[in-house]
Amino acid sequence: MRFQVKLTTSILFFLLTQFVFAQKTITGVVVDESDVPILGASIFIKSKNLGTQTGFDGDFSIEAEIGDLVSVSYIGFETQEFTVDSRDEYRIILPTSINSLEEIVIVGYGKQKKAILTSSVSIVDGDEVAKEPVLNVTQALQGKAAGVNIIASDAPGQASSVIIRGLGTVQGGRDPLYVVDGVLTDNINNINSADIESINVLKDAASLAIYGNRGANGVIIVTTKQGRKGDMKVSFDAYSGFRDILTRVELANASEYVIYSNEALRRDYLTDNDPTNDNSTVGFIPTDQQFDTDWLDAITQIGLVNNFNLSASGGSDMITAFFSASFNDERGVLLNDEFNRLTLRSNVDYKISEKLRFSHNVSSQLATGTPQNYALFTSAYKQAPIIPVRDENGNYGSSININSVANPAVDASNEFKEDKNKFFKIQGAFKIDYDVLDDLTFTSRFSIETEYGRFYSFRDRLGNFLAQNPFNTPSSFEGDAENPANTRLTVTHTNTYRWFLDNYFTYDKTFNDVHGINATLGITSEESGSEFLSATRNNVPLDTNLNFNLNTGDEDETQLNSGALSVRDRLYSYIARLNYDYDNKYLFGGSFRRDGSSKFQKGQQFGNFFAVSAGWVITEESFMDDSVFDVLKLRASYGELGNQNVPLNVLNATTGAGGFYAFGQNQLLQQGITITGTIQEDLTWETTEEYNFGVEFTLLDYRLSGELDVYQRLNTNAILQIELPDIIGFDPFNASVGQIQNRGIELAVNWNDDITDDFKYSIGINASYNENEITEVTNPFFLEQLGGFINNGQYTKRIAVGQPLGSFYLYDVAGIDDNGDLVYKDLNEDGVIDESDRAFFGSYLPKFFGGVNLGTQYKQFDLTVDTYFNVGNKVYNGKKAQRFGNENIEAVDFNSRYTTGRPSNTTPRAFNNVPLSSTYYLEDGDFLRINNITLGYTLPLKENSIFDSFRVYATAKNPFIFQKFSGFTPELPGAPLGNAGIELDAFPTLRSFYIGLNTSF
Repeated sequence: MRFQVKLTTSILFFLLTQFVFAQKTITGVVVDESDVPILGASIFIKSKNLGTQTGFDGDFSIEAEIGDLVSVSYIGFETQEFTVDSRDEYRIILPTSINSLEEIVIVGYGKQKKAILTSSVSIVDGDEVAKEPVLNVTQALQGKAAGVNIIASDAPGQASSVIIRGLGTVQGGRDPLYVVDGVLTDNINNINSADIESINVLKDAASLAIYGNRGANGVIIVTTKQGRKGDMKVSFDAYSGFRDILTRVELANASEYVIYSNEALRRDYLTDNDPTNDNSTVGFIPTDQQFDTDWLDAITQIGLVNNFNLSASGGSDMITAFFSASFNDERGVLLNDEFNRLTLRSNVDYKISEKLRFSHNVSSQLATGTPQNYALFTSAYKQAPIIPVRDENGNYGSSININSVANPAVDASNEFKEDKNKFFKIQGAFKIDYDVLDDLTFTSRFSIETEYGRFYSFRDRLGNFLAQNPFNTPSSFEGDAENPANTRLTVTHTNTYRWFLDNYFTYDKTFNDVHGINATLGITSEESGSEFLSATRNNVPLDTNLNFNLNTGDEDETQLNSGALSVRDRLYSYIARLNYDYDNKYLFGGSFRRDGSSKFQKGQQFGNFFAVSAGWVITEESFMDDSVFDVLKLRASYGELGNQNVPLNVLNATTGAGGFYAFGQNQLLQQGITITGTIQEDLTWETTEEYNFGVEFTLLDYRLSGELDVYQRLNTNAILQIELPDIIGFDPFNASVGQIQNRGIELAVNWNDDITDDFKYSIGINASYNENEITEVTNPFFLEQLGGFINNGQYTKRIAVGQPLGSFYLYDVAGIDDNGDLVYKDLNEDGVIDESDRAFFGSYLPKFFGGVNLGTQYKQFDLTVDTYFNVGNKVYNGKKAQRFGNENIEAVDFNSRYTTGRPSNTTPRAFNNVPLSSTYYLEDGDFLRINNITLGYTLPLKENSIFDSFRVYATAKNPFIFQKFSGFTPELPGAPLGNAGIELDAFPTLRSFYIGLNTSF
């Protein structure tokens, strides 16, 4: 009996000691492939149903036994497993998951898991943006996000036009709202692309309603890079290259120009009955010309670009930081068109305690430009090739006796002018996060943005006058009717500012492993304002203009001074959002924002904006266990958005027009004031209603993924102009009377596959269809505004119900008659060609656009090819239509023109008169362009190398384009009733070639 007791005791003691020695505490850290700690990663011991999560620094601690299988997972990353051995510390690296539905998406005032997101958001990784050497970040987005139409501009320092899901406004602002690390701004021209971590484009009401009356044009959220825990890591990137005009227009040479001009002159001055009116008649311009000038070559050069970026990242348990400095210097393709920019960034996160964190993101930009007038491209197109840049005496060539086109080389030379623009911009966001409870966090963020502009413009008016005509003399110079000054200096100072204060709570908790709740509740406020001061001095001495000194020049009544302080705009808002998911299967969301804006009259200052959404992850259902889909999710949403960037609702009083009247006790004459307009008292922000239906899917082991969205957006109170009958005596005024509809489909498909460990590739395709239309106007006095004026007395556009914005309203050319003249269709068949015979012929807005993006990696080599296409819009050749007399013509028009011996049914005979705005100058805007080809090589490094990585690459930006338009570029940004879609004084698309390197150490 005693033996049994001793045996039992020994066995129990042995088992107990084995348990004590096998059970231990293991610790570790979980990081991503860039060595950045991952907060909230799940650590799960499979055999014990026991788990924990990583802390702020990616660290974890858990009780385990040798031999336990531990699973480490986090949304957006591939799950890793390891077996507990004799070690006490572990370092787990989680590779990025190829399952795009498991990404973390940055949304307004928070973030969500894409797997349970019920709104339409396009995500572009910062690495994708950095692949293209561009100064303007938005240009790198072209073709990478479905539903985002970007009309690029290659002009130095200029922003591209961004249209998200079509245009919904004529009078209001059309640009999306940008949010950079919490700072709300109008553009991101100051952002260095190498600093970007990710860009999220919010497109539907479910994602945008949280921004209230700022969200109708879409929101682009930019998140910049943050510091990482560990030793300091330094990165240096640089590239250099050159730029040139991608598409050139072949113009007539000197002999062709003379023949054409003489034919046009004979047509103008000789009647058909004149016996000398034949092709053998000697013309008015001599045929033996000394010069044959290529004017585009005369005013352009090879552009040069240099860019350098230096960044450093590192940190400890208590503080992590990211710093960067970038310098970009560009010599434009136009002579004396230069731009340079210096940007600095400091992003620092402080862990003050286990519950309290503080961070600040501060960036600054200092930019300087010497701009040129892009009308020089039109002048170079129109100027006669027989005119020299300079004649044999060294004087600038003049066409004063031939046409009215100025010598473009005079303006391009900066010999008689000098311009300089300086910009300083600073943005800062300062944020405190406090964990009130484990699942409840309070966030307070103060953001500020301010920008200073300095603009200097000097004009040697007398010198320019003398250069344009060799027969001009100083005594014949009269200046202009208002000011006879020989020189003029104008200096303008501007300052804009805006600040934001956000205070909100975020509650994020999962109950019973199946009920997930994410809620946000808070208050936001903002204020913005601006001021400017401008001064002009006349007869500034020529030898001091480089100083742009206002203390020189005449001190008389000819000098001008002006300044203004804008009204401060304030916005106060309440925000709320609730997202609920049941077992990651059934998804519901709702958001609400109430805005109070100082821009509008009392009674119209407050508005409510909301959205509701739902989703169903079908693949979470048991009946989908054998489905071909890895993930299949349906979602739907409805919401209302606002656009407060509308014209001011003010009533102007005109002095002087009312005459003089005796007034007061002494009956002195007083100048009268006339009211020539009225206003709509309830004018407020434009409101947009939107429906969105979407499906997201992945299949073939997550290698194929995609999204499909169908939407309808309706601006129910678009601001248009009203014109009362003439008897009322009021000028046209703005009123909320229109409805503008956008309907569309968006598709994005991505394929990622690893053929071997050495060879990987990816293919991304996105395509968008958008149909824009003014569907209704509720006021019978609606003014069908005209626009698209091309500075020759002709207009090209008109607003009308049933038509898209920016529609061309033109005469329709039926052909060429027997005299070689254009024949216009008599649409109303009244026998007279007049305004009633115009018709609509499409818009500058494309119906289809998208991109195809390819990426491959083989061992140390990587290749990226990005394309962009645009289909279904029209563009107007305004430079070609701007004809007054003896301007040059395109070679194709010379070769195909109508002559007596060679009739043509496509091109009229030579002419000089101002042509009607017609379909003859309207062309298809379809194009396919290779946006980017980059070939890189990452050098294999030895273990003792000072570099962590070293990559060299070569890039061709916009190397090829396939376009139908005969002009310089089919990409023509601008306002719907302005020059959008009209090539007149437009900057051409450029092709660029760069070599660069990326290093880290």
